[in-house]
Amino acid sequence: MTPQAAGTPSGGATVGRSEETDVELLQAVAAGSERAFEQLRNRYSRAVERACRSIRPDDREDCAQEVFARIWRKAALFDPTRGSAAAWLLTLARRTALNFQPGRAASTRVLAADPDAVAPPDVERFWLDAALVRLPARERTVLELAYFDDLSEAVIAAKLHVPLGSVKSWKRRGLNRLATLLGEESP
Repeated sequence: MTPQAAGTPSGGATVGRSEETDVELLQAVAAGSERAFEQLRNRYSRAVERACRSIRPDDREDCAQEVFARIWRKAALFDPTRGSAAAWLLTLARRTALNFQPGRAASTRVLAADPDAVAPPDVERFWLDAALVRLPARERTVLELAYFDDLSEAVIAAKLHVPLGSVKSWKRRGLNRLATLLGEESP
């Protein structure tokens, strides 16, 4: 997977100089730019689909559509001083997938899916596990508690007996490193 498809490893920088950063794209989307939205959608579609597929495998297409609809509506809420664009987008994708209710979606289901369009979940899990192992232990622990056990940062801080600020820092660094590792390792 290319860095554009997985999100940018640095949370704002892009590979090519002529391309806009994720932050610039989100700001343009907040201002109503459809071109910026399409560019952001192209850059993050695979990552969003993975997030949806891991939580809502039967409704992944509808879920991904809902994620991008929320990105369009909520782009103005992104604050680059609080974290990377990639982390914001993928957190929004995960939260949307967790709260997604297919009965409320008004989109039409596709009856015949392309079997080559989705990688088997075991392959996805292999890449994720390989990347998680390469993270420092405290960053890996915080990410696992946040995303696998669905614990809040405050609960994680209490559970690990560390300050909340440390948990937030480890989570942000872990997500940035994970994005870089997955961008490097994906087929």
